[in-house]
Amino acid sequence: MKSNIIKQIMFTACISFCSVAFISCDENESVSKSYVNSWILENMKAYYYWNTYIPSNPDMEQYPDNFFYSLLYRYQQIDGDRFSWIQENYVDLLESLSGVSSGDLGFEYTLIRYDDSNVFGEVLYVKPGTGAEAQGVKRGNAFRTIDGTQMTVSNYSALLQKSSMRITFADPSLAGNLISFENERDITITKTRYAENPIFVDSIYFIHGKKIGYLVYNFFAGDSGDDSKTYDKQLNTVFGKFKSAGVDNVIVDLRYNSGGSTISAMHLASMLASPLNTNDVFYKLIFNNNLTDENVDVNFSSKIRETEVNINNIGDNLQKVCFITSQWSASASEMVILGLQPFMNSKIIIAGDTTVGKSYASVSFYEENNPQNKWGMQPLVAKYTNGNGDLVPATGFIPNHFIKETFIIPKKALGDINEALLNAALSEITGQPVSDKTQRQWQPSVKVIDASVNKKAYSNHAVLEKIK
Repeated sequence: MKSNIIKQIMFTACISFCSVAFISCDENESVSKSYVNSWILENMKAYYYWNTYIPSNPDMEQYPDNFFYSLLYRYQQIDGDRFSWIQENYVDLLESLSGVSSGDLGFEYTLIRYDDSNVFGEVLYVKPGTGAEAQGVKRGNAFRTIDGTQMTVSNYSALLQKSSMRITFADPSLAGNLISFENERDITITKTRYAENPIFVDSIYFIHGKKIGYLVYNFFAGDSGDDSKTYDKQLNTVFGKFKSAGVDNVIVDLRYNSGGSTISAMHLASMLASPLNTNDVFYKLIFNNNLTDENVDVNFSSKIRETEVNINNIGDNLQKVCFITSQWSASASEMVILGLQPFMNSKIIIAGDTTVGKSYASVSFYEENNPQNKWGMQPLVAKYTNGNGDLVPATGFIPNHFIKETFIIPKKALGDINEALLNAALSEITGQPVSDKTQRQWQPSVKVIDASVNKKAYSNHAVLEKIK
């Protein structure tokens, strides 16, 4: 096999060039296209989960991304491939899987159409240490105009692609089903390179006789790509604090977590499992018919022990584990819930919105430092189940306590006990109302048309370290 299947994230640039002395750029591009397409086809035939559905005579003259997508098994109702993708620069692909962005706004957002064509954005969370944070952008802020132009369904994408922009932020408020925008102010945001830490909030609450740990965990990655396992170790430190405090219930907030590393997913699950037996199966991988010998059962903590001697497991002390989910919670997030069910299903509560519903895993293919091929692809290569052989429901996990965050305006800070989804989770755990302060839900004829969390590389992916 000519590809490196990622074992660690690498940061080596791949330079493409034309040799004008001996061959024209057009000819060179043609040769490169042929080479890349052959590389794509070879690896897809060998490793793609639905390899038997690859067309027998694909058009090799297509541009590589069009060629790649022409090979995919098309999604039909609840079966098929919705999530494989290819990227022109494998370095960008690998970095983005670790939460590193070369053009980051400093906050995540949703985009909502609120009349026939006009759009406003709403800030979901602001990233620490960014220009947005320094200039006072807050969760729940709304924005309608960029460089003085109102966002619409036809122009919002182009406006948000600018490298620097003057965004008019406002505080949204409701009167009945009518929304208004108050305290408008202009802030200039310049996109920058940013490495996001997935551990966003960790808190401990003492409410109605319960000691409740709370973690906002926004994607699964062990580190920023340097193989230091820094984020995994920090996660262990958080659970160490929970353990020292005698936490007896825990809330894991995965509402903005759309996937990532299966190793980090196992790391999290290993801290929650009750009991934690390293011989127990966390998940099973099922590959295509060519790779049945590669099918594998993955045990709890089988990789964690290489970097962490003592896992701060709190599972035996837990009465309840509440997962906060949303329409963006997918893949590795769903894997954690699925993998824990055989061992502690009676302790698991879900609050929030229905999850995506995805039981497939991907892996990165690329050729390091090859001038003929700088592409990276992330095809689905395996189906995963829990130790009992159960799949994530194709329609997603349905919450015990359904509450949709999208139309709650204004939004309170993550970690505030009055924030709608955290408040619902706390009430589920304690069995009592935690606050009499409720947030109003907006129910007009509006539509969420896009969200920045959907554009992240790990979105909807459970990313394998390698194929065994």
